[in-house]
Amino acid sequence: MDIRPSIRKGNSAGLVTTTAGNDLIHTLSVNRSGVIRSAIIRKILVFNNTGGNVTIQFGTRDASAVPLFVQYLPDLLALNGLENTWSEDVIPAVEFGFVDRLTINGREGNIYALASAANVLISVEVEEFGI
Repeated sequence: MDIRPSIRKGNSAGLVTTTAGNDLIHTLSVNRSGVIRSAIIRKILVFNNTGGNVTIQFGTRDASAVPLFVQYLPDLLALNGLENTWSEDVIPAVEFGFVDRLTINGREGNIYALASAANVLISVEVEEFGI
């Protein structure tokens, strides 16, 4: 159990429809107080009605000139035609750390999803630290 001050909230991007590319799920806001901001995904909700099973990855993007996805969580398999749900008892407690550096690809540490197909609906609940 983490004893740092935190707050649970839904993903800031709202309900996200995948594009089969890097899709922004949650943005860690800029913090000027010197406290390091981070977030852990506590719940993942996925509705897949694409006609086949879809693999979903969660991670961030790095600071290179070409957007590179960096996977943080293991692959998740969203079964077709179902509301797929994962809660914190099965999601690894991987912390997405905020880097206060705006690059061509956006801010490092923001949470992105990468799905093997477009038109999958994703929503997450995160716990933010450094509030």
